[in-house]
Amino acid sequence: MTRHSTWEADLNAYLAQHRRSGFQWGSLDCGLFFAGACKAMTGFDPGEPFRGKYTTEMGAAKALKKHGAGDLESTLDGLFDVIEPGFVQRGDGVWDGERVGVSVGAYAFMIGEERDGEGNVIKSGLIRIPRAEWVKGWRVE
Repeated sequence: MTRHSTWEADLNAYLAQHRRSGFQWGSLDCGLFFAGACKAMTGFDPGEPFRGKYTTEMGAAKALKKHGAGDLESTLDGLFDVIEPGFVQRGDGVWDGERVGVSVGAYAFMIGEERDGEGNVIKSGLIRIPRAEWVKGWRVE
């Protein structure tokens, strides 16, 4: 897998395309959002074995056991080189302990939900997670 020479423009177009997209299991959840970013930048779609195979959180867990390494984090560990958050560059994958997204510098974009201090959903869809919340990264080359 190698990034296209136009990877930055391709990533920007992908992010713009999903600026108002909502979270949906099996078509645009965090794993498939990141997989789509990889495909935009490299042509390789790590989500292909999973796309359209489930529609619920339980279905996603079953698909990761059947087609992956048991869970999302372990599956991505097997597909990409793991890197420390401090070495993540634009376009690399990031993990915040429960979701995967794509780095754009000081932030990562992920598909998910933002909650307030009481656990209420305040935003669903494309959300921004600051670097300080990343616990792991994956190199997308």
